[in-house]
Amino acid sequence: MISAIRLIGFSCLFLYSAVASATEIELTRHLIQLGVDTPPGPQTSTFFGVPGKARLIVSGADETLSLELNNQSIALTSDGDRTEVLLTESNSLTVNVLSVLDSPASIRIKQAADIELSVASFIHFNTNVSDFATARDFYGSLGFDTISGFPDTNTQAMARAIGIETPTEYDGSQGGEAGGYLLHGELVGPGGFFGGVIDLISFTIPKDDAPPYAAVNHLGMARGAMLTSNLDADYEYMKAQGVDLLSAPVTRADGTRFFMFKDLDGTFYELIEGRKGDGDEPTETTHIYKMAFVNVNVSDFERSLAWYQMFGYEVSGSLHETDSLEVAEAMGLDRPYRIKGAMLTHQSDGSEIKLVQWLEPYNAEAPYPLPVNHLGIHRMALASTDIESDVAALKAQGVEFVSPITPCCSPDDPSSSIVAFYDPDGTIVELAEVPYLFKFIPPVVRWYQGLFDD
Repeated sequence: MISAIRLIGFSCLFLYSAVASATEIELTRHLIQLGVDTPPGPQTSTFFGVPGKARLIVSGADETLSLELNNQSIALTSDGDRTEVLLTESNSLTVNVLSVLDSPASIRIKQAADIELSVASFIHFNTNVSDFATARDFYGSLGFDTISGFPDTNTQAMARAIGIETPTEYDGSQGGEAGGYLLHGELVGPGGFFGGVIDLISFTIPKDDAPPYAAVNHLGMARGAMLTSNLDADYEYMKAQGVDLLSAPVTRADGTRFFMFKDLDGTFYELIEGRKGDGDEPTETTHIYKMAFVNVNVSDFERSLAWYQMFGYEVSGSLHETDSLEVAEAMGLDRPYRIKGAMLTHQSDGSEIKLVQWLEPYNAEAPYPLPVNHLGIHRMALASTDIESDVAALKAQGVEFVSPITPCCSPDDPSSSIVAFYDPDGTIVELAEVPYLFKFIPPVVRWYQGLFDD
């Protein structure tokens, strides 16, 4: 969004290669979930496809279902109920439930795709706050420094790029274009460019004071994570500072020690014990030295995993399906949970996304809607060295965009472009274009610094 290009200095320091790479994956084009409470009878849905072959996969209750794809009856095969079908760009699937189901069933249509994107790195995730001054003091108390500021106002086109209907009530008196947005924000982080950053923003126009997600299992980006070299000392420090802590440090089944806390608006964060070499060094704040991952909760792990693989993320480790009651309570839950998930690591910059499908407890409520001004973690940004090509490739796979590519980020001297779009559940992801040569660190750092020279 507004600040995506601001973090290029940080991003380039983690970039191994900015060259586009082709990835062959199987995208879920359509998914229907049927429960024991699904009434008998037909239901029809439409979906996007790339003209060509695909696979229709039925899991459970296939004898009580009849299917029609594009007005053609589908004869299910005995090969694990995997049937080859042909898709067009616009498809219609009718599922006729012949009798009450004894157990849940699903119909999934998957299609192989060769995707070549120029996504080079993760830039940041954005946390919206209700009051910037008090929030900045809070994050400062955790040891976060200001990496950079960015304009409080911009063009109406930039407002539309983040889902804001224009014209707004903004009168233009504080700069920028009347009818756009008014906000204040900074990129803040625990370790300069090397430690990762949060795009911290408080919106004035338009403003949304609705609270962040109330629980960590909500669809969308439910929490961010940080690494510390002294978890116990930071717990005691944050407790003395009056931070809203969910529990004392606990240990997961995989040996990871952590505790969770909330910022002043209620956004969830997880503090994880990382390196220990400098944990005894004196500090006036915390021992937080790096951002870790952003957690993305999804309704279907298989579908979302393939989707995020388009951007260069691969599974680097599976998550335990469940854990102890103590761990569940440390996450704000009142009973043990069941999940399906994995840690995803980007093949170029090593950034991580924790992708989780909550099986129990499950919350089907959609992620934050547009515009991207809701309190909490509302969007994440990725760096692209060829945004035009990437957008064309994503549109060819049916990805839904918020707006066209938009010049960014200063209204007086736009030096890049951004574009926002939805993941399969509606979580907002953003591409920000960066120079191809940003893999050469020194020139890019100078370019980045020049964005803010008067």
